[in-house]
Amino acid sequence: VSMLGLLYMLFSPCAFGFSNAYWKKAVANHPFLPIIFVRGLYSCTFFFICCLLDQYSGVFQPWLGISPTLTLDHVSLSIALCLFSGMGLYFFVKSVKESPVSLVIPLSSLNIFGLLAAVFVLEETWKNSYYGAFLLVLVGIYLIYQQEIQFKSPQLFMKAMLGGLLASFFWGVSYTLFKYPISWLGVLRFTFLLELSVTSMVGLMIWIQGIRLSYVPQRPVRILAFCLVMGSVLLHVAYQYASITQIVFAGKFQLIISLLVGQFLYREKLSLNHWLGISLLITSIYLIA
Repeated sequence: VSMLGLLYMLFSPCAFGFSNAYWKKAVANHPFLPIIFVRGLYSCTFFFICCLLDQYSGVFQPWLGISPTLTLDHVSLSIALCLFSGMGLYFFVKSVKESPVSLVIPLSSLNIFGLLAAVFVLEETWKNSYYGAFLLVLVGIYLIYQQEIQFKSPQLFMKAMLGGLLASFFWGVSYTLFKYPISWLGVLRFTFLLELSVTSMVGLMIWIQGIRLSYVPQRPVRILAFCLVMGSVLLHVAYQYASITQIVFAGKFQLIISLLVGQFLYREKLSLNHWLGISLLITSIYLIA
């Protein structure tokens, strides 16, 4: 990997990692659905402009290549998968609003559900290392939540754990299956479709629940949108300089960045068992990758 490719691979998870931890600060005193919605409006606008530029001038073709031909079936299935992924964002933001970042993010970063989707849906080969990964996940979860079980109510404990696992489920399955819509639509068009679908779904939730959009703090929303755009752009460019495996491994750096930002922003104190549990989860990610 060239030095430029390495920088692209590392800066992308830094942007996403900071964003994951910053969500808690952004939604601390406000309903989280409007913030997700307005952040989506920013990102949709950016990627729509990029799609137009690429359509009429081909400015992104040196990085992304020529987009494949669209079909109605491909678009429909891609939208369904985007909406499925959007539920991961919903449960993640809802969980970090109500629970410590250090409890939610490690679980939401698990590859277990993505692995199961790869084996049972994509029919990939089950490897012996996966058994060790499952064992590390179980021990890691126990170490992370041991103190929560002892010193907090079962309701708070279950809320934090369930939210992280639901985010991991929706994100893990959808990210594994994203290989299909990316091959159908191309990276840039799929990114726009993903943001548009999730933003539309959240807008529908806001309308059904009768939530007012009278005041949404713009500064945190712009920070979240900037992290999303930069992380996505750098990740897309990294595909031209590194292999998929190398990008996946570098992407696991995102978990460490999120935890460090959580320590700095929220002064969350982590015990030795907590760090050990997180280390086991990170090890499980590398066994699966």
